[in-house]
Amino acid sequence: MNPIIVLIRKELRVEFRSLQGIVASAMLSFMILMSFKFSMALDSSFEGSGILWASILLTGLGLITHISTRESERGTFELLKLSPISRYQLFLGRMAGSLFLLWILSTIITILYVVLFENQFGDNLGLVYLTVLVGCVGIAAVGTLAASTATPLHGGWMITSLFAIPILLFTVIEASIRATDSLISDGSDFQLAFMLLILYNLVFVTGGAWLSELSE
Repeated sequence: MNPIIVLIRKELRVEFRSLQGIVASAMLSFMILMSFKFSMALDSSFEGSGILWASILLTGLGLITHISTRESERGTFELLKLSPISRYQLFLGRMAGSLFLLWILSTIITILYVVLFENQFGDNLGLVYLTVLVGCVGIAAVGTLAASTATPLHGGWMITSLFAIPILLFTVIEASIRATDSLISDGSDFQLAFMLLILYNLVFVTGGAWLSELSE
């Protein structure tokens, strides 16, 4: 069996046994959205998807850090390094496993956002959800690479955020917000922003695999 598929199945099985990462991240995202909801209760003209992506970014990185920390504490990551698979396959497998869990989390966040802030996207909700799924690819790639490096260190969860957030904020998140905001305002730059988002994802996935090979 392909080692990447094995790693994906391993990650899903471990998480679904306890659901600690998904449940905790979903509760945190709910509290973030509720905080914004109450703070903007008086602003009836609020528009934009920045809150949606802020919640996905913060809780998504938290989920990825939780996964990496769990592997580090149990010695799983060290055992995986000793397995007869290449470093890029190890990176892609761990990233894909985190990505599937991130897709579940982002689906929950999107539903909560639509319920709490009403459906600002109208008939474009399907395209918004597609953008969310695509945007999660870049978050998973950068988050997995950062967490793999920072988790063994003291305060690894904070180092992961300090490393990943600036990179993602001005690339994946900016393109994602531009794409979803254009769907709210019926703008004409959705295709450009979406293609830019795909380009960022390709760069981060291939770059992460390449850096993993260099670490050999």
